[in-house]
Amino acid sequence: MKTSDADIRFPVLGFTPDRENWGFPDLDRLTKCGTQTLKERMQEGMELIDANGRRWRVLGVRRTGRAGSLLSYVPGFGPRQSRIEQELEALPSLSLTEVREKALESIQTFRSNYTGFDGDDVEFDALLTKVGQAGSIAEIYDLLQPDTFEPY
Repeated sequence: MKTSDADIRFPVLGFTPDRENWGFPDLDRLTKCGTQTLKERMQEGMELIDANGRRWRVLGVRRTGRAGSLLSYVPGFGPRQSRIEQELEALPSLSLTEVREKALESIQTFRSNYTGFDGDDVEFDALLTKVGQAGSIAEIYDLLQPDTFEPY
């Protein structure tokens, strides 16, 4: 199934096979990426979970054209971006509890992304509590503040 056929509800959380979290607030951001992301196939194997708990695995990514400004081709005006379409495999939906668990596992795996290298344990523990009590996938998305990895 193609991204355009999936009837995805946003925001979408993405979890890579190594537990890194990505975020996509809308279809534009989901279907746009930088040259490194495309070249290194960084989205392949990623699990996408939409705002309703439906999920898909990214089997492949195909470039369909250019995205972003033509100025990105001029040095100093930002990275080049591509419009993409993902090939998706539908997976069973997840409950909110299961999505919370995935999010907690991700932020614990990438703790330094949330605490810095000096580690603010009090703030990090508060984040864990908030994610563990989140009332929706959209709230989890807001708490994680995930990167879209567009420039990469």
